[in-house]
Order: sequence, then structure tokens, then C-alpha cells
Amino acid sequence: MENTIIDDDATIVADAPASSKAPATAVSRKEILPAFCITVVAAVALYALMSYLQPMLMNNNFIYDFGTMMTGCIEGSPLYRVAWFFADLTEGSFIAALPASIGMIIMGFVAAALERKKSAHAGTGVAGNGHIFTTMFVTTCLSLILGQLLYGGLFASGWIPTFATVLTVQVFVIFYGSDLKKVATSLILGTIVTCPVCYALLYGIVSPLGLPLFIAVSAGVAVVVPVCSLIFRLMPWMTIPAPAEGANPTDQNKSKFFVHQIFGDIGQLTIWGSSWATIGMYVGGIISWVMNPLHPAYGSGNFPLLIMVQVVTGALAILIWYPKWKKTGMAFTFAGIVFASAVVSTYPPSWFIVIPTILIGAVVFAPLVEWVLKVFRFKGTYHPICLIQVAIFTVCTVWSFAVMYLIMPMLA
Repeated sequence: MENTIIDDDATIVADAPASSKAPATAVSRKEILPAFCITVVAAVALYALMSYLQPMLMNNNFIYDFGTMMTGCIEGSPLYRVAWFFADLTEGSFIAALPASIGMIIMGFVAAALERKKSAHAGTGVAGNGHIFTTMFVTTCLSLILGQLLYGGLFASGWIPTFATVLTVQVFVIFYGSDLKKVATSLILGTIVTCPVCYALLYGIVSPLGLPLFIAVSAGVAVVVPVCSLIFRLMPWMTIPAPAEGANPTDQNKSKFFVHQIFGDIGQLTIWGSSWATIGMYVGGIISWVMNPLHPAYGSGNFPLLIMVQVVTGALAILIWYPKWKKTGMAFTFAGIVFASAVVSTYPPSWFIVIPTILIGAVVFAPLVEWVLKVFRFKGTYHPICLIQVAIFTVCTVWSFAVMYLIMPMLA
């Protein structure tokens, strides 16, 4: 997730590339329609196949299930605490599986190397952060370890939002730079502040109301990022470097852009924004699912549905907002994937919930995020992830109440 650039009238024009404005030309969605159809059909077919196979795999215990890992963490098992660390890396994508994290890490470094080489096969790279990717990754790992050391006692409550620092610490490194003093400051302050804020929101508001647990993280990030940014202003070394320029991603082959951008959008859930890392994450997640269907996706058994919803929401969003992508090089299509993933990971897998969730995720968020940025008169003095999260947790909260108090009673 790169720095957002705005023009003089505060209109959002890109998520990083300042030079990506293209001349106004007619944009046709027909140029990506074949890729859209193929992608959606493939996602639905994969869901159907996995749903058919899952009952046959339910006795597989080649890897621990998510509930066993949670119990081990509560009991203080060092091995399960390590397993939790790896799960944290893909919690942002709602998969939370060790093999998925390993696949994401491996392919993330591959994507970063390809991006640095300016390879035509880099896909979305790592969202323009290939030059600092190793620093981002190491800082993230240190924050997850520090989070467990500082707040491991909270495991007794059942679940702690240690993965929230995957979002805050990484965006601080992206926004402020990879200088050692900046990284150390981002790591320490981001970890110390993020976990307790999200924990308080989780057990004070979100959990009692029956809302998706991710809302606690989303709202927490919306609070932590601007607060820490104010504190950083008091530190002379925490300066904001000028953003790098980049190219319009739609300048490449249209079908190639479409497919890679779907997976790149899903990759934004863990900040990397990498299509190859997402593919690696899915491959690892499917392997873990075969080993034990209750290992990924928080042991919900909804992993096949989660993949389908993420891909279809991303595909539909990019199709709808393709003119925006084409003209400016950026549309906030990834935000809808976060929303849709949170909802389907929380509530019953009814199509009366799933289908409108996909539609809301695809249609609403690209313009909503831009509107929120305008309302808050965003000028780039802090990372925009906090305002993106405002849009996400607001819609997620409203829709969750609709699901709980309107749709679910009708289904019952």
C-alpha cells in the first residue's frame, strides 16, 4: 500500500504514482470482460470442487486445527505461540494458516525481487515497495514477536489482535521511510499502542455487539495511525519523504492487468499488495485445508467460500471501476474485499448474505473511500489507511446489524 497523492482540489488521483494521470479517453470495460468471465467462472468452479471434497477431508489431522492452536496459546505452549506468529501474517486476509503464510512470504520475496529488476513478470510486485520490502518484513516480524512478549497474557481471553501491527507498523515504514531510527520508532510505538487499543475495542464494543472481530482492528487502526502520526511530529527524525513516481498499471496487457490486480488487491489486506504473494498464500492455504479443513479461515470450515468471495468481489469491483483505474492508475477496489471477507467469516454461509455482501463490497467502496478522504480534507500528512478503515468499519458495522437483525431472523 503506497502513499496516496492528491491534486490541488483534494481529488484523489492515485495510491502512489504521481505521474499516472492519463489523458481523458473513452474507456471500455469490454477489453477486460473476457478475463472477468474466466476469473469468476474459475473461482466458482474452485469453490464447487472444494465444497464437494471437503466432507471427505474432515477426518484429516495432518496439521493442527485452529481451535487447538488457540488452546495451546492460552496454555502457554511455545510451539503454538510460534504457530500463532505465522498465522498472524495472514490474519489480515482472514486465512490465518501457517502454510499460507509460508507461501506468501516466499512469493512476496520473489515478487519484490522481480519488481526491483523491473521485470515484466512482476505482476503487481509488492505495490512499489520492493526497495524496502525486506525492512518491512523484518519489522513486521519483530512487531509480532514484541506484541506476544508484551501482551501474551491476554491470550487467556481467547484471542488477541496482535496481527493489527501488521497493518500499522508496515504503513509507518512505507510512509516515513526505512532509516534505522525511523524503523525502530515505528516498530516500538506502533506495537505498544496498537494492540491494547484494538483489544479494548474488541472486548469493550465489538464482541458484545456480535460484530465481526475485524471491526476492532479496523477501528483500532483508524485511531492509532493519526495518533501515532501526531506523536511522530514531535520527533525531528520522523520526516516524511517525497513519494516515488510510478507508471499506470493499466498500460500493460489488459487481461494480465486484470488478473494480477485482483490478486494484488487481495494482497493489500496484508499491505504487500502483491499478486504473486497472494497466489502463494492461496496455494499454501489450500495445502493446509487438505491437511485439515479446520486449520485455515479460523477453523470455520468456510475456506472455500472465503476464496470465492475474495476473488469474485475483487473481479467485480475492478470491472465496475475499471474506467477509474484506466484514467488515474488507481481505484480503492481492495477495500471491498476486506469488508466482504469480514462478513463471510463471521455470519452463516447463506447466499442471502453472501451475494449482497459481494455486491456491496464491489460497488460501494471505491467511491466511498475517495469521499471520506475529501471529507477529512486529506493532504498526505499521515498515511491514508486510517481513513480507508473508517469507510470499511462503518459499512461493515451497518451491514452487520442488517444481517443480524433483518436477514438472519428471516432465514431462521
